[in-house]
Amino acid sequence: MRSLLAEAYSPCRFFGQCREAQWNPASGHIPRGFVGATGKPEDVELVMVFSEPGHPHDGERYDPEISADGLMQACVSHAYYSFKNGTDLFHRNTRWFIDQLYPDLTFDEQLRRVWLTEGRLCSIDNEIGRTTDRSCASNFLVRQVALLPNATVVAFGGKAKHYLTGIGIGIDYVSAYALAPPGANHRPARPSWEAAIAEVAARRQARRAGG
Repeated sequence: MRSLLAEAYSPCRFFGQCREAQWNPASGHIPRGFVGATGKPEDVELVMVFSEPGHPHDGERYDPEISADGLMQACVSHAYYSFKNGTDLFHRNTRWFIDQLYPDLTFDEQLRRVWLTEGRLCSIDNEIGRTTDRSCASNFLVRQVALLPNATVVAFGGKAKHYLTGIGIGIDYVSAYALAPPGANHRPARPSWEAAIAEVAARRQARRAGG
């Protein structure tokens, strides 16, 4: 996974083609928003696919002089801190979702079982607007999922579902409302998360029972 995503920091060959994608480390704009899969690939039971990272947090900056590996490690550290500490509602909702599936594990232990990622690895100007560019998903997301053969994929929000469809191969996924506002504020959001949790748990049980 590390070597796959390192391709996005060369920088990514899709800059200039992928609409609105920006390469500006000093302002926080680099491919980012992923964390997890800290054990073996076969240990991962859940892939959570979001739309794309939001605008950089206040003070989120990356040194443009460091290596591609250094940039990737810096953005993973930022994502880890944000989810661990519940920086905003999106991060808190994500932690709640994971906690329902692994209530007895610490966050670090949960990250051995979970991979958090984006359908598109770069921020876009209009976070709630619709985008149709699947370049990132076709290159990076497909390959991420392929590396995690035992995982159930959950798409959170309409854009995540859009990125997972029409990218050349059929990826089986469970649908749910977005974990970030405004989708997270809609009344059907929580029931959709609960239904997704039940489906992930059922598939996990069936897989474990099958050996």
